[in-house]
Amino acid sequence: MNAMVQPLFSPSSMFWKVNRELVSGLAGPRAVLMQIAHPLIAAGVAEHSRFNKHRFARLYRTSLAAAAITFGSRDLALRTIELINRKHQRVHGTLQKQAGAYPPGTQYDANDPELKFWVLATIIESTLLVQDLFVSPLSDQEREQYYNDSITVAKLFEIPAHLTPPTYADFHSYMRTMMESDFITVSDTAREIAHQLFSPSIEGTLLYFGSAAGIGLLPARLRDEFGFRWSRRRDRWLTRMASASRRVRGHMPLILCSSPLATWSQWRAVAQPQYR
Repeated sequence: MNAMVQPLFSPSSMFWKVNRELVSGLAGPRAVLMQIAHPLIAAGVAEHSRFNKHRFARLYRTSLAAAAITFGSRDLALRTIELINRKHQRVHGTLQKQAGAYPPGTQYDANDPELKFWVLATIIESTLLVQDLFVSPLSDQEREQYYNDSITVAKLFEIPAHLTPPTYADFHSYMRTMMESDFITVSDTAREIAHQLFSPSIEGTLLYFGSAAGIGLLPARLRDEFGFRWSRRRDRWLTRMASASRRVRGHMPLILCSSPLATWSQWRAVAQPQYR
């Protein structure tokens, strides 16, 4: 079989097994909010997207791209990455005012490898967090396997090896360091983006309720900086929802809990054993 129609990841890989879970979609809002908590990414979103008119666009594109890369053919995955990189070519500019560690005049570019890795990192961390809370906790070995597969994605996005933590433990340290620094700070621009995304409208209200779990799973500092109202009552709601999800997931047939694209791709993999 032509290698280009084979998937990048096999159905037996940890990357596939985790990402196929429908509930992993809860990671999307958290990842997007953490992405714009980087002042340079927030500036790029504010100046080069129509987030106020197309509230679901970034979340939808992120989810669609992740599914194509994980479950689609190698050709589809590579074309998806090429399309993302091409769109990013026109996303560049200059900060107009101080934001966290970045002074006015700091230039940003969506194809900056450090920014690309932060975007990927938020998706990795958010997905693993949702997996542990809403599906079942991963072992250290499984977590390492998932992260190793993620490094494959980083390479496809042309993120240099020296910017990619080599192990999951190193990745965890990277996330802690970033969260303790001024590099990740909710700027006025990021707050305005969130305010417009969740504005008191039908679409904004629907998006807020759909993002409630993701907001609750944000690091407390970022949630406070965004100005999201949260309480112990909401914490208890989130804990109960996660617990119920784990119990239900343990009794549900896999096909009812999996991404349709993952199910279709796995059927192809079984039907055509040339897949790796």
